[in-house]
Amino acid sequence: MKEKMLFISAENPFPQDSGGKLRTGNILGILLGKYDVDLLTYRGKEPAESSLPGLTLHEVERSVTYRKAMLRSLYTWRNCSYMSHVDLDMRASIERLCAENGYNQVLISHSLLGSCVNIVRGQLPDAVIVTDAHNFESGLSAQLAHKKNGLSKLFYSLNVLWTRRDELGLLKKTSLLLTTSEQDRQSFEALSQAHAHKVHVIPNFIRISDYFSRTVPSKEKWIILPGNMNYFPNVNAALYFYREIYPLIKARIPDVKWYIVGRDVHPDVSALTEQDSSVVITGYVDSVAEYIRKARVVIAPLLEGSGTRLKILEAWALKTPVVSTSKGAEGLKYEHSFNLMIADAPEEFARVVVQLLEHPVECERLAEQAYQTLLANYESESVSGKLLSLV
Repeated sequence: MKEKMLFISAENPFPQDSGGKLRTGNILGILLGKYDVDLLTYRGKEPAESSLPGLTLHEVERSVTYRKAMLRSLYTWRNCSYMSHVDLDMRASIERLCAENGYNQVLISHSLLGSCVNIVRGQLPDAVIVTDAHNFESGLSAQLAHKKNGLSKLFYSLNVLWTRRDELGLLKKTSLLLTTSEQDRQSFEALSQAHAHKVHVIPNFIRISDYFSRTVPSKEKWIILPGNMNYFPNVNAALYFYREIYPLIKARIPDVKWYIVGRDVHPDVSALTEQDSSVVITGYVDSVAEYIRKARVVIAPLLEGSGTRLKILEAWALKTPVVSTSKGAEGLKYEHSFNLMIADAPEEFARVVVQLLEHPVECERLAEQAYQTLLANYESESVSGKLLSLV
């Protein structure tokens, strides 16, 4: 009989339709090989999947809206994300599950759920608590604050200070802290050398079997930008690409199509279709993979961000070449023009995209080398051993 683990996540990882949910679900899948897992999460809009062997789902209702979280952050001095206020909604369930099961192992999926550590410690002082950080949130908050003005800039600058204080507190209280990249590892270690030994890199990864297909569709003259389109780095990337890069591509390839594939589309992104009929916004789709398979190029024109981009790993798995900024590719093992094309200036970004759209053989070479990089470094089998040795 397997030992039981408590796994706390702000969102149910099923369906796996965003980068964060992919990471959470893939880590959960590995841990189910070793533990029976109680997954505590918010109730989603759609009925949740809970049929995995060994997984028991416990859902709570969300009472903290983003607006309420921003107001509460002012008097609690806490990060304004609704995830960081999860203690309001999950406290009773955490205390009940800990009392009933006496877990030895608890995993908290996201550093913004750090307040849960205190709740668990109050019930289970000797439990091993592992926190999967996802991002170095204070660094991400600083990037957001930099773009603001006036009172908004002041608020988000304070948010940076609160988040960094809470990240330090989390590092002190958690047993282990997992990051997605070497850059994030170094950022957390710099918070406290006394607790730096707790930090370990578990890179983002995928299960390659999830991307197999019996049919291989022909490639269309499509550019794909996948991702959650209410996440500020993705919103800013879409707007930057539209303003600075896309016109240069269209001047060379007038019949090109640009697909923005992702859920929760920000109004500023939605407006792009009214300005240009070659821009297609799908909103939520059951399978982003079907769009990536048909595209000639996936783009990651990010100017902000943290961690590593699962959208790039998915493109590698589907053998579709990627053009990215240096920030978009941060944390990944890449070599420019070998498995990834890097372009930070708009003119260079456009030139490389056009080159790939016009040269299918070059696309195939780049995609195959990226696929081999994925198998060696970011596939589930290459990561599971290290993860299970830690958790």
